Amino acid sequence: MQGLIRTRASQRGQRLLETGRSGPRPLALSGILVLSVMLSLPGCSSKRSESPQRSPDVAAPAPPVPSPQAAATSDPLSSHLQSPGQAAPGQANPGERLIAAQPVKPEICADCHPAEVEGYLKTGMARSLYRPSARPAIEDFARSTVTNPPFSYRAFIDDAGRWWQEESVIGKPGYARRVEVQYVIGSGNHTRSYIGRVEGELVELPLTWYVGRGIWDMSPGYEGGGNQRFDRPIKPECLFCHNGLTPLKPQTVAGYMEPLLEGIGCDRCHGDGHAHVAQRAAGKGPAPGQPDPSIFNPKRQSPEVQLRVCQQCHLQGEARVLLQGRRWDTYDPATPLADFLSIFEYAETGGDAFSIASHGQRLAMSSCFTQSEGALACTTCHDPHSPQSERALKAACVGCHSAAEHKPAGAISAKACKSPKHATEACATCHLRQAGTSDIPHVTFTDHWIRARPEAPVGEKPFALRLTDRLAKDRADASPSKALNREGVAHARLWRLHGREAHLYKALTLLEKAVGADRTDARVWVELAKVQSGLGNLPAAIGAMKHANLAEPNHPIHLTDLAELLDAMGQIDEAEATLRAALQTQPDSRIAWGNLANVLQKQGRFADAEAAYAKADALAPHLALTAVNRGYGFLAQNKPAEAKAWFMTAIQRDPGFPRGYFAMGTLAMQSEDWAKADAWFDEALTIAPGFGDALWLKGRVAEQRGDLPGARRSFEALIEVAPQSVNGYLDLAALEARLKNEEARKRILIKGLMALPDHPALKQALQPQPPATP
Repeated sequence: MQGLIRTRASQRGQRLLETGRSGPRPLALSGILVLSVMLSLPGCSSKRSESPQRSPDVAAPAPPVPSPQAAATSDPLSSHLQSPGQAAPGQANPGERLIAAQPVKPEICADCHPAEVEGYLKTGMARSLYRPSARPAIEDFARSTVTNPPFSYRAFIDDAGRWWQEESVIGKPGYARRVEVQYVIGSGNHTRSYIGRVEGELVELPLTWYVGRGIWDMSPGYEGGGNQRFDRPIKPECLFCHNGLTPLKPQTVAGYMEPLLEGIGCDRCHGDGHAHVAQRAAGKGPAPGQPDPSIFNPKRQSPEVQLRVCQQCHLQGEARVLLQGRRWDTYDPATPLADFLSIFEYAETGGDAFSIASHGQRLAMSSCFTQSEGALACTTCHDPHSPQSERALKAACVGCHSAAEHKPAGAISAKACKSPKHATEACATCHLRQAGTSDIPHVTFTDHWIRARPEAPVGEKPFALRLTDRLAKDRADASPSKALNREGVAHARLWRLHGREAHLYKALTLLEKAVGADRTDARVWVELAKVQSGLGNLPAAIGAMKHANLAEPNHPIHLTDLAELLDAMGQIDEAEATLRAALQTQPDSRIAWGNLANVLQKQGRFADAEAAYAKADALAPHLALTAVNRGYGFLAQNKPAEAKAWFMTAIQRDPGFPRGYFAMGTLAMQSEDWAKADAWFDEALTIAPGFGDALWLKGRVAEQRGDLPGARRSFEALIEVAPQSVNGYLDLAALEARLKNEEARKRILIKGLMALPDHPALKQALQPQPPATP
């Protein structure tokens, strides 16, 4: 799967309730730093954004015990961001077709176009998505186990012929979670990935079959610490290039109207064929050889228009942003691509690295393309209706380059050029590079940058932050404010979804400028809220999210995210009202029910909170986080036995979820059993070595045990993995003050202010310290 969606671990909301002191800080119940309560599943965002299996994002309070709920905050809006709603009434999008019915199937087209359909059904596009039973298995299920510590995965087919993927936790016997394969995605030419259904929404499963090497491995984006388990949604942006356009269910991330289309059909290049079929069935139509206005025929269009039709999927770019009001589940090829979306690339491009869907970008770097003056299109070399032979591809080149003018390059001799072998091989054999891609492992793909010597190394150009919209020059609506909106969104998503930190402040600058010029695009306000939240400016984030709700009223995802921000700022009553409004629109939202339970728990309304938790639990009984939060509710009521039971339930439900162990560690801290607490935190860190909260409290436990070097290591590790965690700087500075290392204390606090400018607790701690009491 392309379009890797990586989420960020925001450290917002870690509010310091007690500043550091120069002396020892006992971890008595009234003296401990309490984390603000915001939590989602580590490594993924909220269900309504990046993942269909998100937590009740805001974890419940557990005063006076240290609550574990300051973690990677969720991102509950990216479904809307990736799939904006329809245009407002009276603002129809010219050329856009909302798909109310199934498109015309290729089998119907075959009545009049048998050769084209027969050939097309053999292409990878036509075989892009299908049920597991629809095609023969090409995978080796006998060696399908793949480890991705702390998890292990395997793929298998059961006795009933159903396909599954199963997760277990290394060293934790007795746990296995299985999700059934609903669809195979990928033609099998290079890879086959798999789609399951979790909580009613489609997710990509962790294992992919890599055809060229004949191996199973983690799906693209899951490797290198990006494992999202069963939580990576198949969003409309992903499905756009991997399948026919199936309408998205309203206000979901990856819930689709059934039946889901299977494969890319004729409509993706020819548009809605219903009128055309009806006309021909009635015996009507244009005179032979004349254009038929009832269907879109790219063959009758200019090469540039043909190119754009292909580039709907074959020009990936760095970020794709729809024009305001467009939807990923609608596209009419008769609409110019530039009037559908922006495709952003770095202004300075080049080098050896290429992605699996960068055909359009790489082709444009070729002299063949630039010197053709618009005559070279994808269809110059590729017949979309058939898998082509090498001889056919060679004929495309010879149409411009005669054999007589061919000039050998490098080690190729004139004699070799005239040999029978050279005469029969495709020109691409020598002039297009076959190599691995930058985004998909274990595949060899064709780089479409045509060069005389493609094997010659080309160094990457220095990184430049500036983005350019490849389609801007073709756009009918050249509104500068709309263009600014999309550019700001692109930078924000490269920061937020792809972890490219360099784009953060650029996004802030552009988005603030954008909302000053045009306040109607909800996506811009949402991204601005995310950026402000990531920078720790929660009041500004709340304001932006309220504007998003004005631009797109009563959207449950906007409301849920707004409630999370209000909760983090301590505006509990408003957070409750906002969540109840979200539930009015989407009464089966597990996220809203879980967050409402947490808010009620903070208000001391434990019975109401427990009822809301029960609703959330019923919607996702496998989820460990709900059990953790319920446990903290009992801990807040001074019922440690009940709290322990829920914490252990969380561990039993999902031993790969580190907060279950973390919760047990906080319970041990309550009874001042430092050794046991330390052991539980180590368990959490074994599952998630970069778990900031566990590092923080492990450091505090080390202090209580007199292990000051160990405490320093934990606090330093916390700052490394979570540079916006104020607790790491404050506790490390307090430790240095305790050791009378005044210069080190100041240096740490200054470093903290560089990461968290103007943070009041850091500024206060930097003030001259009173002499320690003898």
